[in-house]
Amino acid sequence: MNLREFKQCVAFNIEHGLRHAILGLGAPGVGKSQVIREIGDELGYKVIDLRLAQMSEVEIGGLIYPNEERTKTRWLSPEVLPDEERDGKKTILLLDEITSCPKRVQVAAYQLILDRRVGQYTLPEGTFVIGLGNREDDDGVYIRLAGPLADRFEILEIDCDFKIWLNDFAIPQNIHPYVTNYLTFKPSALHTQKEDPESMVFATPRSWERVSNILKQDDDLSNPIVMHKIAGNVGSAEAFQFAGYINDERSRISADDFLSGKAAPPEDPSLVAVLTSALTEKVSFLKDVTRPDQLTMEQTKMAEEVVSAMFRLGKAEYTVVGLRDLLELNRFVVKQIFLSMDDPGVMKFIEDNRYMLGYDK
Repeated sequence: MNLREFKQCVAFNIEHGLRHAILGLGAPGVGKSQVIREIGDELGYKVIDLRLAQMSEVEIGGLIYPNEERTKTRWLSPEVLPDEERDGKKTILLLDEITSCPKRVQVAAYQLILDRRVGQYTLPEGTFVIGLGNREDDDGVYIRLAGPLADRFEILEIDCDFKIWLNDFAIPQNIHPYVTNYLTFKPSALHTQKEDPESMVFATPRSWERVSNILKQDDDLSNPIVMHKIAGNVGSAEAFQFAGYINDERSRISADDFLSGKAAPPEDPSLVAVLTSALTEKVSFLKDVTRPDQLTMEQTKMAEEVVSAMFRLGKAEYTVVGLRDLLELNRFVVKQIFLSMDDPGVMKFIEDNRYMLGYDK
């Protein structure tokens, strides 16, 4: 599942009062912890974040000490655990790095997850338990959970999805346009951990956020210090490609300039591919409708402008590629837009290239 679906699954439990624990497993840096904090903010829950890999079993399970008569033992509960008087009635206990902590810490957390209590301490009624960790093949520190502990969780595996990251995080957080432009061109660069297992440095959504923060202070890619810092976050090979793409961007044509007639079509096929992708992105809203009459006037106008723009790319094969991209968004609605334009040139082109466009399906 993607990060948005994981967020919805966690929110489902909270909104319906289902208190069984959830364990989210995914690669480092994809935003697992951040999405739990977002849920807390949106639903009014205080998030208590315990990094289990940095804790001992005593910090989870508490400490046994004798009573005053030294005839019985008492249990000193850990201060880090939710306290209704201090934290309020609505809390999320986030057990982060649960697959990276020693077995003895996992065992200490077991009773807390199983029985919602440890020693003489009981989790408040309004507390939801969420565990986060890495999978065995994520190349992070991994210590397999004991079967009984794993069985107490609803286990959800999270994959890195560029479009979800772009729409749900990058745009709302104003990630630097150099980063979003490059990753739109090369979505696979969002997470590169497995591409070079010998390197300690690899790209993740978290490391690209750091690159964005650097660029907001200084986006001069000719500055060696800036480049060293980018390489230190996403790796030397990715930093080199990133800089090359951004430096070449001056020769690229923006979708807005092409739509307005300010720019002629590029001659380089690779630049045409970038332009058709950008044009298609302008009408991504077509995916969310089933009929043309569900579009607003502004959306209909934009869709018609983009269709017309595809016929100004200079070569028939470029137009075919662009129209295929549009048809993949929403074949039925795009076909209706073609017909409504009532342009003899458009209709002749479609008729001549029906097979290449897949229009006869």
